[in-house]
Amino acid sequence: MLAGMMRNIVSIQDPTEDIDATGTRTYTYTTTEEKVWARVRNVSQNASMDGDIQKAGVETYEVRIRWRDNVTYETRLKYGDLTLQVRGIENVLERAHPSGELILSCEVSDL
Repeated sequence: MLAGMMRNIVSIQDPTEDIDATGTRTYTYTTTEEKVWARVRNVSQNASMDGDIQKAGVETYEVRIRWRDNVTYETRLKYGDLTLQVRGIENVLERAHPSGELILSCEVSDL
């Protein structure tokens, strides 16, 4: 990807897993000090009725960043006021190298 296409800045949030006495897992996220240049694009929005009372919806974003080894399916990205949960990871050209690129399919997790 050309560097000029990366015009947005995202922060990577890493999860910390906690297991309580009953075995329930909870995750807390800490934002790393590092900010990453990215190309963020809203690719779809869906609205649905959950039951007959409450509306629900899903917004999906495509985020392109340079290859990193610390991005997993548990990773979240902070983009402005949005928190994006990683749902899909595509390693473009299968390059596990800083010259490579990741295409992340993300959903807004704070709707």
